[in-house]
Amino acid sequence: MPQRRGAVAVLSHMRRDADWILPRLFRVFTFWGNAEIDLTQALLAPGTSEIEIRCIMGSVDIIVPPDVRVESEVDAVLGSAEVQRQIASTTSPDAPTVRITGSAFMGSIEIKVIDPNAPGLMERIRRKLKGTGDSKQ
Repeated sequence: MPQRRGAVAVLSHMRRDADWILPRLFRVFTFWGNAEIDLTQALLAPGTSEIEIRCIMGSVDIIVPPDVRVESEVDAVLGSAEVQRQIASTTSPDAPTVRITGSAFMGSIEIKVIDPNAPGLMERIRRKLKGTGDSKQ
């Protein structure tokens, strides 16, 4: 398992997803760019890994599955930093933990805990259309 890695997005977009390995320390730097970090299929070691963020006039989105514990210590100056939970995170003491630290200056950091097995966008649209179609008279 790598100990340190990082990603940079300057006036650009970067994305890490699929089956990749999250190192113990993963640094993200954005300047007028955006970074997407998807942990839903990432390989995490037991214990705690850290994602350290420096975001200047950009955005960082981190997607976390519910079987990973999240600790967020991010700050924002003239920007936003928030955790959005569509599903509760695990409370298991044995679950891997991701500690997210850093700051956003005139930018945004969003950490989203989602259920990767939830129906996708197309399925939700189909259900809405079926519901609307059933109520027409």
